[in-house]
Amino acid sequence: MTHGGTDHVTILHVDDDPAFAQLVAINLERRVEGAQVETYERGSAVLERLEAGGVDCIVSDYQMPGLTGVELLESVRERSAVPFVLFTGHGSEDVASDAISAGVTDYVQKHTGDDQWLLLANRVERAVREHRALAAREEADRRFSTLIEAMPGVAYRSPLDPRWPISFVSKGCRELTGYARHELESGEVSWGGDIVHPAHRGDGWDEIVAAVEAGERYKRTYRIQTRAGETKWVSEHGLGVTERGDVAAVEGYVIDVTKRRERRRELREKESLLDSLFESIPIHLFVKDEEARHVRVSSAHIDDPDAVVGKTDLELQSRPAFEHCRASFEDDRRVLESNEPILDKQEYLPTLDRWNLTSKVPWTDDDGTVVGIIGITQDITERKHQKREIVRQNERLSEFANIVSHDLKGPLNVATGNLELARETQDADRLDTVADALERINDIVDDVLSMARDGPAVLDREYVGLHDAVTEAWQTIGDPGATLEMPDGLGTVHCDRVRLVRLLENLFRNAVEHGSTAPIVTVRRLEDEVGFVVIDDGPGIPDEARELVFEQGFSTGKNGTGYGLSIVADIADAHGWTPRIRDADGDGVRIEILTGGGGAAEGEAQSNSTSED
Repeated sequence: MTHGGTDHVTILHVDDDPAFAQLVAINLERRVEGAQVETYERGSAVLERLEAGGVDCIVSDYQMPGLTGVELLESVRERSAVPFVLFTGHGSEDVASDAISAGVTDYVQKHTGDDQWLLLANRVERAVREHRALAAREEADRRFSTLIEAMPGVAYRSPLDPRWPISFVSKGCRELTGYARHELESGEVSWGGDIVHPAHRGDGWDEIVAAVEAGERYKRTYRIQTRAGETKWVSEHGLGVTERGDVAAVEGYVIDVTKRRERRRELREKESLLDSLFESIPIHLFVKDEEARHVRVSSAHIDDPDAVVGKTDLELQSRPAFEHCRASFEDDRRVLESNEPILDKQEYLPTLDRWNLTSKVPWTDDDGTVVGIIGITQDITERKHQKREIVRQNERLSEFANIVSHDLKGPLNVATGNLELARETQDADRLDTVADALERINDIVDDVLSMARDGPAVLDREYVGLHDAVTEAWQTIGDPGATLEMPDGLGTVHCDRVRLVRLLENLFRNAVEHGSTAPIVTVRRLEDEVGFVVIDDGPGIPDEARELVFEQGFSTGKNGTGYGLSIVADIADAHGWTPRIRDADGDGVRIEILTGGGGAAEGEAQSNSTSED
């Protein structure tokens, strides 16, 4: 009979009777799958073999010259926890008691008949299986402990209690908070009472309880106070642990996000300054990425800025207003490759009979790496006709170029100081609105920079409430006659939040531009598939055009840029989603976004109570 459950089992058998030892080896190898039995007459030889390793079990007689079976067992236990089965004809209670005291794994008495071999094989096989399982659990525990200690931030376990008493915390606690592990685990220091900032104690407690009881993850962002009195922003993620159907504890981790929040604030302020420049200065401003594609263009000198965004000057050379574009593109490459500005370059456009004065400076990140170009262009035609005016305007343009290229930090510091004063003196609701707008500006710039540096497939995924994303995207639609309809229960989408909002903005803009006089746009989840749908009441899309609508540059309208739905397709593709066109009930277009299993609108499957970092 053969027993399964083990594989390549090395067994050391010691008995001073060679003939019986050979009989034991034959029977064990027949009955224990993968067994290889090595026989020895003396216990000292077994101890030497044990030092070489690779032993799964020892089977020993009791009465032997030199070392008895129990004495051998005691020596083995000083070296190893390998399973040890005493197989002996001496069945006294004293022998069994001594063996148990020495840590024997099992005790089997010799007798005649085949059933003794079956019993011995079963005991050996069980001992090996249990020993291997214990070793595997210990190794898994060791690896998990190493992983927890190597994680950034702090891992913790706590009862579900608003005071957050800590029963376990990883050693990163000291670096994050200044407190030692034992201070928290003993209750000497309370996370909820001593570490969480007073302004945030109790924040989101009801939402956390609801998430834990629903078996969902929770997330919150708040401030803490360290032992040294330093204030930090942290992000916490956690999940309830249930035992026999009841919530026994919560486990999670906390990471420091202070630098991330400061960086976002700085980017919001920089973008605010850049936005003011684009909106208020009556000359042509442009920003290009590291491939010399237009990222943002002011309306000066250009009737349709949206038609320029995403293209290089070389790709615009067929337009009459941009016959100089080939030379301009070559200048762009020079700036990007040399990291040197081109200032006050005069260009004549014969087709338009116009003179331009252009300056281009490198756009660098915090590490000094060139990631694009910032430039200005001004019409100096009149100055070319009037010498005195030319000199005066050239001086002004040169002065402004120097301000743009070298003194952006000064106005940024002024803007920062004024923003802080406004936060201290103005109405809080107004400041919240300003902060929301600046956060959106920052998100857009961050997304553009990310795509320019890393490509469209780099995503910062999180679970985003689809209802909130639709509301945010709809705020960018400037048609007061347009109407948005959507149910409350839209669920969540696992996605990059900024790009989901951009996708929705383009779908809404397409629906409004091509819809009816008072367009109605409807958003809802798909019923038979995983995803969501945007429906308009416009004239629809001809069948012959449906294969082309998601291609860059294609538009069914005379004034369309052809980029809205191509952006939708790009964002969907980056997420692994599938966009498709369907007829709406009656007139209009139904655009479905199939998110599949990796980013579905999941209803109640994810908690919508999490806070943003």
